[in-house]
Order: sequence, then structure tokens, then C-alpha cells
Amino acid sequence: MLREAVLVAVGGAAGAVARWLLSKAIQKGYVFPIGTLVVNVFGSVLLGFVMASASMYGVFSRDQRLILATGFAGGFTTFSTFMYESFWLLREYQPLYMLIYVAVSIMLGLLGIYLGFILANLVYGRAAMATP
Repeated sequence: MLREAVLVAVGGAAGAVARWLLSKAIQKGYVFPIGTLVVNVFGSVLLGFVMASASMYGVFSRDQRLILATGFAGGFTTFSTFMYESFWLLREYQPLYMLIYVAVSIMLGLLGIYLGFILANLVYGRAAMATP
């Protein structure tokens, strides 16, 4: 149990740093939280790829899934930041931006998971989309 917790912690720390770096690099000068949106979509693609690869092809071991999916993707994606930024847009009397941000984030997040499954199928050779 302790070993698994350390694997998640290491992946989570790396994911959090990667999130911070990528979000800051993208966000420069925008009022709309584009950095968080890009991070969440990319994290969804990564999570979809890892989980599809593991469940459909047995590619990632349990330890690798703990590091990559639970740790890295969990530390990388930013739901709490997403919620805060949504609230901030609403509080700043930007309800249209808030609605767009929430809708686009959800749609692109789901698309990201789907693209991760497609990517796993392309990498490992199965053309048909399987259910998770």
C-alpha cells in the first residue's frame, strides 16, 4: 500500500508541475482560461489513451497505471481550478464566457477521452472502438 501511494505521489507531483508549466506557457494575456482548458483536454487524451491501452491491450502494468493515470493525469488535470475559474468568470459578470468555458471544457474533455481510445487503437492495431 505504501509503495502504491508513493507511485501515485510521484506521478501526481510530476503532473502538477507539468500542468503549471503548460498552463502558464499558454495562458499569457488571455482573460478566458485557455491554459486550463488545454491542460484538461490534453489530460483527457492522456487518460483515455492509458486506460484504453491497459484495458484493451494489457499494455500498462498496475504500477504504470498508478503513476500515469492516477498520479500524473490526476495531478495534471485541473478540475478544482476549472471550477474556480468558472466561478470567477460568473462573479466578474461574464456569464456568457462562463457558460462557453464550461460547455467547451466538458465537450472537449469527452472528445479527449475518445481520442485517447482511438490513439490506443491506432498504436496497438485494433481499428474498432471498444467500450471501456
